[in-house]
Amino acid sequence: MPHPPRARSRAARLGRRLVATVVALGLVGTVAVATSSAGPALATPATIAAGAVSHHSFDLAWAPVKKAAGYRVEVAADPQFAHVVWRWGPTRQTSMSVHGPGIDEDSTYYARVSAVADQNVSLPTAVVSVHTPWQPPGKPGEPRATKVSTSGFTVQWAPAARAERYVAFVATDPDFTENVQEKTVTDTSLSVKVRDGRRYYVKVTPLRKGLTAATVGTTLTTPLKKLGKPGRVFAEPLSSSSLRVAWPAATNATGYTVQLLRKPGAKPSWTTTTTKPSAMIEGLKPSKAQLRPVFYVKVVANRYGLRHTSSKTVASTLLPGSTKRATSFTAQVSSYNLLKPSETDAEHRSWEKRYAAAAKSLRGLDLVGLQETPWNTTDGKRPVLRVAAKAHLALARHPGSKKPCTTSSEPILYKKSRFTVLDCGRKQLADKGPKKWVTWALVREKASGRKVFVANAHLLAYLEASSAEPKVQRMRVQQAEQLTRTIAKHNTTRSPVILVGDLNTYPNRAAVTPIDVLARNGLVSAELVAAKRVGAEFASFHGFAAGRRSGHHFDHVIVDRQSEVLTYRVRHTNTRRAPSDHFQIVATVAVH
Repeated sequence: MPHPPRARSRAARLGRRLVATVVALGLVGTVAVATSSAGPALATPATIAAGAVSHHSFDLAWAPVKKAAGYRVEVAADPQFAHVVWRWGPTRQTSMSVHGPGIDEDSTYYARVSAVADQNVSLPTAVVSVHTPWQPPGKPGEPRATKVSTSGFTVQWAPAARAERYVAFVATDPDFTENVQEKTVTDTSLSVKVRDGRRYYVKVTPLRKGLTAATVGTTLTTPLKKLGKPGRVFAEPLSSSSLRVAWPAATNATGYTVQLLRKPGAKPSWTTTTTKPSAMIEGLKPSKAQLRPVFYVKVVANRYGLRHTSSKTVASTLLPGSTKRATSFTAQVSSYNLLKPSETDAEHRSWEKRYAAAAKSLRGLDLVGLQETPWNTTDGKRPVLRVAAKAHLALARHPGSKKPCTTSSEPILYKKSRFTVLDCGRKQLADKGPKKWVTWALVREKASGRKVFVANAHLLAYLEASSAEPKVQRMRVQQAEQLTRTIAKHNTTRSPVILVGDLNTYPNRAAVTPIDVLARNGLVSAELVAAKRVGAEFASFHGFAAGRRSGHHFDHVIVDRQSEVLTYRVRHTNTRRAPSDHFQIVATVAVH
């Protein structure tokens, strides 16, 4: 039967609303069907927005709808909502955090909200899209240094969650402005080659898809390499104000300090630094540096300034004056204590056999000073003449006479083919105590005509038992002072001076030694000024025991500013076969 007009009008309106709802919902990819027609239709939430987006969550918020009892939220992996991955509702809130299963990093999601009131459901909102970022890596474990050595170390750390690789930094400062290494690794360890004896700072930053996390770090110090000692120092005076110092390098040394001292053990009066095992010292003024005529040189090696080792201290001096003059002649000069005839050697040979063996080593020399070699007869023979004959040398005698220049035990021998004796004599060096003499001779070199004042001395050895007692040391100094006065008195021609002898002393054997006295008067020991030294590590007195490497020399060749020492040699031999308890000293002297 036909419906009444009013009823037909109401049914028509309801049908048209459902059709419109379906059409509207179809436009956004879903259909909302009200289970009940009771109550008015709900409005769609006006706005929807996403925020607080992280790798596994994001927030949604929307405008409230009047008469809505709650809201239903849908999140899909596609804009058509064919793959809904997350649902929630109904909820009375107008915002919520979307997270949990289905929400992953580096993914795009689409969200919409519908209002709900009893059985009525509004059309969904416009779709909002959200893209979740990659999740950063986690924090790695604290780095730990292993295999730390003088040449490097390895640093290891526990892996960081999700990390693809790590950037490791090694620096020498905590601010990492002085990086020594920066490396990207996929492993959780890094081996580094660095220098020893230094503090290093390490930090590790994990990386994932261009993202980083908290940096972890540690510090460590590499051990210092063992530092050797500098070898025996060689100090060569070049002028009255310059000195060349050289030494065998110390193992693992990175630098050296050359020190000049007034005496061993004193504070340095002058220093210079170098990275090489040699140094040139120029412009040195001993008085300004408070140095004595004979001073001492020591080299201190260091390893990055953290560890130090020292050489043995050696005596040195400066030349009395310039040597930049023409050479008149060059001579081989020697000092040799032959041990008096009443003594014997390790093989118990007679003095004649000993002196004959010693004389052979004198052959080819030009000027020789002997000690403990007397003129007076022994066994009816004159020992000095026996030596001179075997050595092919002449004994210095007064000009025009057969009288020797000395009848004591300090004779001068010379090569007669090269030199002529112009004047000679001897002088006692002390008024008290054992008699000690200096023999002198003014000679002329035939080829050049140059005159040379040659002196030969033997200073006090001991009084009773000790050679080092203070009284004996003072007496030697007094004898050295007399020696310099004797040279000054008899060298009237101001000729170059060559002094040889057994002075029974060496630098620093006492507070003041004959070496100091002579140097103060412009007479310097060849061992301190020679450009080349051979066997100088051996003490010149051996006493028939194994050669001692103390470098202490009782026996000397000494020159003034008018000569230059080219070579200095201690003729080290087998002490069990040596003819004397002293080694022979030989120097090559260029006389200007």
